[in-house]
Amino acid sequence: MSQDRLYQDQLLALARLAREHPMLDHPTHRAEMLNPSCGDKVTVSLTIDGRLVKAMAVKVRGCAICEASAGLIHHFADTHPAGMNSAAFKQMITDIPEWFADPDNVNLPHTACAPLMPVKLSYRNRIRCATLPFEAYTLAYDSPI
Repeated sequence: MSQDRLYQDQLLALARLAREHPMLDHPTHRAEMLNPSCGDKVTVSLTIDGRLVKAMAVKVRGCAICEASAGLIHHFADTHPAGMNSAAFKQMITDIPEWFADPDNVNLPHTACAPLMPVKLSYRNRIRCATLPFEAYTLAYDSPI
């Protein structure tokens, strides 16, 4: 299997992960962001108690790249011991968009980001697709309903 195909399969697996998470019935925080250049729409809903995130849902209407980034957020939340409240998760939310913004930085911020490397290296016009879910999460955290 070629490396390009492997990344495509991994990217699609992350996109599926995002689609498998249900929306929240009663979120306390929500944000919606649009990418006018391609039509991606991301809605992040959070249930926050105090400053602790208790539940999260990221819904994407858009391309597989945007869905994969949303899946990456779910992957990190599901695999860190303290979930969405871990320092590593919070750092990842800021590190990923910064990594995409720096065209000279080819060091992965985390191995789970590998499926998005072709976007960073070869499809710079699609970077907004990859960063939109992270930006929407940050906005939702500060946007009570």
